[in-house]
Amino acid sequence: MQSLGERLQEARQRLGVTTREAADVTKIRSDFLQAMEANQYESIPLTDVYKRGFTKIYAKYLRLDEEKAVADFNTHHSVRAVRRPLDAGADLDDTAEPTTAVAGLSLNRDTTIWLVIGVAAFGLVVWALFS
Repeated sequence: MQSLGERLQEARQRLGVTTREAADVTKIRSDFLQAMEANQYESIPLTDVYKRGFTKIYAKYLRLDEEKAVADFNTHHSVRAVRRPLDAGADLDDTAEPTTAVAGLSLNRDTTIWLVIGVAAFGLVVWALFS
């Protein structure tokens, strides 16, 4: 049975288009299309939502059954497909300390940038008032 990537590549070749031409029409980067055709979805640095959408768009462009393509993606390439259940608590550590609410705090890049800009603006205002 052919893999999803093999089916995508075969359909593209059957249509006689290059990955560059397919990228121009679908607006999906050609390196992403190449990764999809090579079944290397993990090399696409995006979440599964984008990978699933790209699979659907590309399959539709190639005149394949897009629902089957998405189902194959979900079965073989999504994060859910590669997760394994814990082995009866083998990964649990009884000596672990309880976590605090602050330990769960994480700042993404945009939040950090705005925080730095805010602190700098505050500093300028204070400097202007007292100089």
